[in-house]
Amino acid sequence: MESRKPLGYMLGQSLRVFKSQMVSEFKKKEIELSFEQFVILHMLNSNCDLIQRDLATQLQKDKSIIVRQINGLLEKQYIVRLTNKDDKRIKNLILTKKGFEVLNQVKAIADEVSEKLLTGIPETDLEIFRGVLLKIQQNGGAEEEFFNCGLNQQK
Repeated sequence: MESRKPLGYMLGQSLRVFKSQMVSEFKKKEIELSFEQFVILHMLNSNCDLIQRDLATQLQKDKSIIVRQINGLLEKQYIVRLTNKDDKRIKNLILTKKGFEVLNQVKAIADEVSEKLLTGIPETDLEIFRGVLLKIQQNGGAEEEFFNCGLNQQK
């Protein structure tokens, strides 16, 4: 008799497979970026008004971990901290042109990895899968966390 694995386990394993494939491709293409930094770049590209605290909250990570990831992105000149126009105490994190370019390169890798992992799955099954994932997110109270930001503040 086949035992059904818990949803969290299945989702976690799937994410680990995707993450592992992404990191492997980063290394092959000599891209010095962690998977977590890729996620941060993607989030910053989608929302112009994010600050470190927002990233920590959305990613459910300790602030010190987020600070280390951000410092790495600052060192690579993929992002900059700019003073918020409404509150001078707040520093917004903004993608630089270099950051936007590497993000586009890595998004292409993500598309390749996704295509590889989804090989052999009929489109109708993928649509059902996407619908199920969306429903899980809605049932869990997830709100739209990414916002469009024009041309994403290329600097």
